[in-house]
Amino acid sequence: MRLIEADGKELLHRAGLPVAGNTRLIRPGQTPDFHAPCVLKAQILSGGRGNAGLVKLVDAVDAPQALAAMRAALVRMGEEPLVLVEDRVAFDREYYMGWRIDDVAQKAVLMFSLQGGVDIESHADSVTQWPVDPLKRLEPHELIPFFVRAGVAGKMLGALSRFAADLYRVFRAEDALLLEINPLAVTPQGGLVALDCKMTVDEATFGRHTYWRDCASYQLRHSGMTPAEAAGADAGVTYVELSGDIALLSSGAGLGMALVDLLADAGFKAANFCDIIGGSGISAFTSIADLVFDRAERSDVRAIAAFFTLSATSLKPAVGALIDVIRRRPPSKPLVIGFAATGAAVREMSVVQAREEFAKFGYPCVTDPADLIDALRAKLA
Repeated sequence: MRLIEADGKELLHRAGLPVAGNTRLIRPGQTPDFHAPCVLKAQILSGGRGNAGLVKLVDAVDAPQALAAMRAALVRMGEEPLVLVEDRVAFDREYYMGWRIDDVAQKAVLMFSLQGGVDIESHADSVTQWPVDPLKRLEPHELIPFFVRAGVAGKMLGALSRFAADLYRVFRAEDALLLEINPLAVTPQGGLVALDCKMTVDEATFGRHTYWRDCASYQLRHSGMTPAEAAGADAGVTYVELSGDIALLSSGAGLGMALVDLLADAGFKAANFCDIIGGSGISAFTSIADLVFDRAERSDVRAIAAFFTLSATSLKPAVGALIDVIRRRPPSKPLVIGFAATGAAVREMSVVQAREEFAKFGYPCVTDPADLIDALRAKLA
């Protein structure tokens, strides 16, 4: 889940990292008092606000009119009129700093550039990166060689090393996938202030961060969803409604996208996309199956195609969960089923036994996605 700047800065502030003064989120209908020069920033989940004119430096006397104009622009864009207001910060220099996850190396990666600001994308080659072992404690002094290599000198070495270590603490505590500070401003007194914050957190860890539900980012994310998509998000699964004729039940994003393509090649269109994060458990599988079966009840859907692959998660409970859904709510549309299971997945139930279980309900199974398409064609012939 992506966080708007206001929510990201709130997390930084709670952790003791420096942000601009009097930072506050102005919601629709609220009219703040303006007493000093300030910055107005539209709170949207997409980037490029500066180039789109959605960040304004204003004086106190001009702020109400600028706020009204920014709200009107957001409404025209189809966005919620949420605006962050904060004191203007004087600075001498702008840096870029961030932490991200390297899935391949299975490490956190520190990113830094001397050239921060709105055009950081055009200076991608200036970003220096350093991987960090997630199993070891990170101390500020360990980062000094990294910043020397990045071109930092003098007193800023210590300041940046401390800030990066503190930022890493927030990155880990919030189970973030990405945390970027751009710009990271250097004040005339030599201090550091996070003038912007872009954070993406791992939705799979929602159980450890139930307060996310109270964030404006969570509400923004759900406001653009259908009821079914919101129900999927609450259940910890990804469910996206599409304008197709085949309700699709699958496990894994890669498999789901491959099935969407296979359906399209065969002249069908997926009515939805779904993804179950590995290790989510059978309850997540049941939740997504219920959402897919609900989608199949609509008049524009002709059939249900179910295909899942398992290698570590046991096949037996997955088969039992799908059979339970079929028993509770027998589908009114044709249903074709396929699955592939290897390794530890067949420790409790073999593929032959699974096929026998589905056969009891009149559903023969295939073990190849291409065969699933052939079975679907036969059902709809």
